[in-house]
Amino acid sequence: MSSSFIVGQIDWSPIVERMRVKQGERLPSYPGDLKTALLDRAGLKDRAKAEDAYNLAREIARLTTYCDPEITYWFSRLVSLMDSQVSDRECKGEEKVVLSK
Repeated sequence: MSSSFIVGQIDWSPIVERMRVKQGERLPSYPGDLKTALLDRAGLKDRAKAEDAYNLAREIARLTTYCDPEITYWFSRLVSLMDSQVSDRECKGEEKVVLSK
C-alpha cells in the first residue's frame, strides 16, 4: 500500500497502525479478526462479494508472505476495483452493479 494507506476513497491506516510484530515472529499481525475489520472499514460487512474479495486477497497473499499487511494490501486493491467497476458502469449509463448477497 502507499505510505498514506489511502486506496480509492478508503483510509486503511486505522487497521495498518494496529498491526504489531509479536515476539518470535518476523511479520506484523492484526490483533483481532482481520476479516471483520477490513469488511467494516470498507463498509461492506454484509456483502457476499466483499467476502469473496477478502478470500481472494488471502489466496493472492498465500503466494508470497501470507501476512496480515499483505492481505490488507490486496483487499484494499480489490475493493478499489469493485468500486471503480460500479463507477465505470454508471458513467456509461449502464445498470448500476449492487454488491450484495
